[in-house]
Amino acid sequence: MFLYLIRHAIAEEREIFAKKKLEDSLRPLTIKGEKKLSKIIIKIKKDLSDVDLIVTSPFLRTKQSAKIISDLLGKKKVIESAELVPHATPEAFIPWLKSHGKSLKKIVVVGHEPHLSSLGSYILTGKTESFLELKKSSIALIETGSFEEITPSKASLLWLLSPKLIDKIE
Repeated sequence: MFLYLIRHAIAEEREIFAKKKLEDSLRPLTIKGEKKLSKIIIKIKKDLSDVDLIVTSPFLRTKQSAKIISDLLGKKKVIESAELVPHATPEAFIPWLKSHGKSLKKIVVVGHEPHLSSLGSYILTGKTESFLELKKSSIALIETGSFEEITPSKASLLWLLSPKLIDKIE
């Protein structure tokens, strides 16, 4: 089974939102962020074409990123998971994955840093101390056994692509 970890695209500045006394969860993507993520997904669309499900944090910027991905992949199903909010523990997503991923082969997870890197590290090593770094719109591909039997430290990192690396793909 394959798990694509995708960090949300560039969003409005946190400090600007804080000055306006607006909740961080409501920060939208910038136009630049939308365009950059679209360009990235188009470049690797072939690898993502048979994704079964896109799961996202309920924050606006991740939902917008998930919608862009879904639209470019032909309207793939998108669902929200509270286990992907920035302050959630990485371990909290594993039971969700086991219960929702039973018959699925490829899942895209759209989330935040540092949670997403910690989640990837936990799946790969069983430790939440992160050794991955996901810039905005970066993508990591992890291969696991079946999602319903996923066990931390029994997975492999197949690749990790930053936007700079993806820009070099022809």
